[in-house]
Amino acid sequence: MPFKLARPLAGLLLLAGPLLAQESKPAGKPAKDPLMTQMQEAGEAYEQAFNKKDFKALGNQWTAQAELSESGKTLRGREAIVQFVRATFVRAPQAQMDVQVEQVKPLGESAVRVAGKIRVRENPEGKWFISRFASLRVKEGDTWRIASSSVEPIIEASLEDLAWLQGKWQAEVTDGEDQGLVVTGGIQTMLGGKLLVCHLMRKPKDGPPVESIQILNPDPHTGLIRTWVFESTGGRAEGVLESDGHTLNSVLVGKPSAPEVGNRVESVQVINPVSRDEFIWQPIERVVDGVRMPDQKPLRFKRQK
Repeated sequence: MPFKLARPLAGLLLLAGPLLAQESKPAGKPAKDPLMTQMQEAGEAYEQAFNKKDFKALGNQWTAQAELSESGKTLRGREAIVQFVRATFVRAPQAQMDVQVEQVKPLGESAVRVAGKIRVRENPEGKWFISRFASLRVKEGDTWRIASSSVEPIIEASLEDLAWLQGKWQAEVTDGEDQGLVVTGGIQTMLGGKLLVCHLMRKPKDGPPVESIQILNPDPHTGLIRTWVFESTGGRAEGVLESDGHTLNSVLVGKPSAPEVGNRVESVQVINPVSRDEFIWQPIERVVDGVRMPDQKPLRFKRQK
């Protein structure tokens, strides 16, 4: 679906740890360090075996009692790891891998630590997801094998999955106490895609309109998408955008429009996509100075031509 948010390949990221990546370098300029060259060759062999689904060659990369750990999960033994790789291809038959070595540290003549990055994707046209790995290779005969490896995904903040929100939107309330309320506005990217700006005008049937601006910006240092909200009433808030792969939640903390309203307001603004041309927006979990307030009624926004 065009509006569905992309999610990392949970299984493939776990697999990333053992890869001893090949270093990107200009053609004709091989690495001068012989150990680095050996690690690049070992990593390249692993990468090729993975991309060719050569499970025998993959298994030969591991020691019999090897361990692979990621985010609190651990696979123990060569057979368990190879079976995991097989299961990965059941979920993503066209999965691909690309790796990069950044550090090599010898630990005597028969052991070496390797660290770097690896990219994985579900298919040749898919989005790459990146993780860091740290592996221990030991020499068994003439072969450098992986004895242990750990991996941590690199959270990559991006507005790419929110591109479908761009355009003009409108919501109308046709019944209840807010009958006659109309909310109009537009969402667009700015600064070469570094910002997503939402400009809304809330026009009640009676009373003055309220204007608001919400700004979304990916933070490359933390991997979070940060957000700021400013209202014409003087109210303001800031927080982060979270997603479960479909629903978007802006978790906000800020100041109400006036001191008599309160000093601190918390809320979660939920966007639930219905289709590419429709979404439901609702502020929930509202708290003012520690006092829980009722959730606001949802608004159904429709794209305007």
